[in-house]
Amino acid sequence: MKTLILIFTALMTFSSITEAALIDKNAMIAVMDLGNHKSNAELDFDLVNAEKSASEYIIQGLNKHDVNIIDKELIQDELKKKNLNTSSIIDPDTAKQIAEILNIDYIVYGNVVSVTLEEKDKVTARIVARIMEAKTGKIIMAAKGMGKSESSLFTVRDDNANQENIHNALKKAAFQSVDILVERLYGNPNK
Repeated sequence: MKTLILIFTALMTFSSITEAALIDKNAMIAVMDLGNHKSNAELDFDLVNAEKSASEYIIQGLNKHDVNIIDKELIQDELKKKNLNTSSIIDPDTAKQIAEILNIDYIVYGNVVSVTLEEKDKVTARIVARIMEAKTGKIIMAAKGMGKSESSLFTVRDDNANQENIHNALKKAAFQSVDILVERLYGNPNK
């Protein structure tokens, strides 16, 4: 009897795990450069490579979860050859074309929503990452990540924050958004 209960419990657990996955773990994913919303006009940070860095951090985060990602340089090269949009804004028609050219299933894109100086030594970054089904252009889900970076060595000169702190905050925000996406897409991210 105990054996039957254990088998039943294992089957129910396996069933709920497989139902929790929204996309196939073997799906091929392309990560586009993120866009930048300049929502912090009063400080107007010089966000050196923030969008490209944020997309690289998203790739790093996805790699931690063993997700299949197509090389970003290959994406850029192929899309430029076809004169397709390589920016952070992906419309359904472009997504379908990208899917056909690169043989991918999903596209991750989004925006650096804000980078703010909260105190003289604290930077907060917010990122929104979206995952789109490439063949249909349907957004599967979005996740907002927030990261903070602070340093006792932090200085503000002419309203420009230390780039290392900005990028540390961006990295934390990207990793948080990836963790949320992976958990929602695949179930428990530690599997």
